[in-house]
Amino acid sequence: MKKIFCMTLALATLMCTNIQAAEKIIKMVGWKENGYSEPQYTGSAHRYDWRDRFDIELLANPNIFPWSSSRLGSVFEKIFSDLAEKEHIVIILKYPLRDYAQMIDNFEKNIGEIQGVFASYYENIPYSKNQYIYPSFFENNIHIITPLQTTISLKTKEELKNYKGVYVSQDYFSSFVLKDFAKLGIEKVKDFPEAYKKLLTGEIDYVVASYYPSQIELYKLGIHDYVAYSTNPIWKIPMFFRVTPEVANHPRIAYLKKYLKSASYAKAKEEGMNELLQIYKENTRGIVPPTYINVGPKEYQQEKNIDISSEQLPTEKTNE
Repeated sequence: MKKIFCMTLALATLMCTNIQAAEKIIKMVGWKENGYSEPQYTGSAHRYDWRDRFDIELLANPNIFPWSSSRLGSVFEKIFSDLAEKEHIVIILKYPLRDYAQMIDNFEKNIGEIQGVFASYYENIPYSKNQYIYPSFFENNIHIITPLQTTISLKTKEELKNYKGVYVSQDYFSSFVLKDFAKLGIEKVKDFPEAYKKLLTGEIDYVVASYYPSQIELYKLGIHDYVAYSTNPIWKIPMFFRVTPEVANHPRIAYLKKYLKSASYAKAKEEGMNELLQIYKENTRGIVPPTYINVGPKEYQQEKNIDISSEQLPTEKTNE
């Protein structure tokens, strides 16, 4: 996209609108509630005042942080600011006041005024005219988590049937992955604290979870140093924007698609996600682990070193 610079006050008055500085505000909240502070990503939907500004309003799930949260916002509020600055395309995340699932259903049936949905997994919806924007804006890596230095040797993911594992109902998976879990005998538990307790007391062999949400919960519980992640993800599931035909066919979407493939976006995304984890790492220092942990990480490492061969887990990419 060509950038136009105003060379004189007269030209500025005639050709350019006032360009406001982009707000990149991360407020820290929650210290008094839970012993640590969390990042609250905020930003005004009106912080960009370019004449060629193009807004895309996307309905976001209010309960699945870090992808989105009505209380904490989304780390993508920060990541997408780079898109706005470079292409003047502003992604605005909207959090529903009523039932999210019903609003999604209405969107697919073209009821209401929703422009699109944020963080959608690919699903075949034959009756809907709405469309996915390719490429995906994020690939959700799903890993196996084991006690520290416990390794599970797998040549294929089907061999997970030989071990006992769980996933967390509050994690966010596609229907394809959930079908895989059922075939592999991976059982559902209520939340991350329950899953990690089962893992670190020896009741199960592994937890399967999305990389970033599971890391955050480890920090919040003070047990990050007691577990290890598979070297490679077992599933890599893309997340998409899903929008109405009017948005999908808008000429400016070509700029969005090009940007999502760019090195600039890859850098902004990596920096944003790494910053998110660093915030939790720094702000949960000193959290006392649950009572079922009665030794330090080094002692735990020695006690839980199970002799299973340590072949590297295969990478399997799913194109839904």
